[in-house]
Amino acid sequence: MKKKTNYPIFITSAILGLIIGIAGFIYYRTSPFFTGFLLGAFFLAFGPYLFYKFREQGWISELEDQFPDFLRSLAEAQRAGMTLPQAIYMSRSDDYGRLSPEIEKMAAQISWGISFTDILTQFAERSKSSRVQSTVSLIIVAHHAGGDIVKILEAASDSARERQSLAKEQASQMQQYLGIIYMSYFIFIGVIYLIKTQFIDVFQDITLPTMEGEGIPLETYDSLFLAMLLIQAALGGLVAGKFSAGSVFAGIKHSVILIIIGYVAAIFILGL
Repeated sequence: MKKKTNYPIFITSAILGLIIGIAGFIYYRTSPFFTGFLLGAFFLAFGPYLFYKFREQGWISELEDQFPDFLRSLAEAQRAGMTLPQAIYMSRSDDYGRLSPEIEKMAAQISWGISFTDILTQFAERSKSSRVQSTVSLIIVAHHAGGDIVKILEAASDSARERQSLAKEQASQMQQYLGIIYMSYFIFIGVIYLIKTQFIDVFQDITLPTMEGEGIPLETYDSLFLAMLLIQAALGGLVAGKFSAGSVFAGIKHSVILIIIGYVAAIFILGL
């Protein structure tokens, strides 16, 4: 995986988003589309960085999926009499998906005479996967200790495969909770619609006294409802990510989806 991070793009998008957000606050804060303007500025500011992080997470997941097969291949090569460096070098011709470029890089480093420990350590660091890093550490220790590396590789492969199977099974079981969160948000939109159309709009000609004896403007209710929709979408998305993927960060994409749904519903259904 090429770890080139596009910091200039991140910085530029953040600056542009900030400028647009400030301009919108100064010139369009009385516009009915002011909230949408700010949301657009926010997505412009943080969108490229979030896209990069989600892409990176996807790469890590694919690498972890292929890693057990790679370990099994190393174990078979070891059983055939090869050393670990030789096994890695021979594996470069096999197809391991997203893991293949990393194997080719390790094979090139072996041909350059770089120590096996350094090669595996650098690979583990590039992977950015705690699972891969812990397994690689175990392999390095076993390699130096001179133990039965074949059994260790097979056990590490089986353990990694079992962890992946359990994680996928858990994710599959939690999908129902993801659906519940989305359904709850649609129900929440429906409740706000009923409150607005059956209560607020019906009594729009009636002055509701406040503590100071003044009427509450209808725009206040609209702003309150819109804020409730956006807050519920943001927090609900984070909870959905925690349930479905075990990570709050993974819930950001659900938050974005729910925020877009909520804002569209607010404009075209609720008339906020």
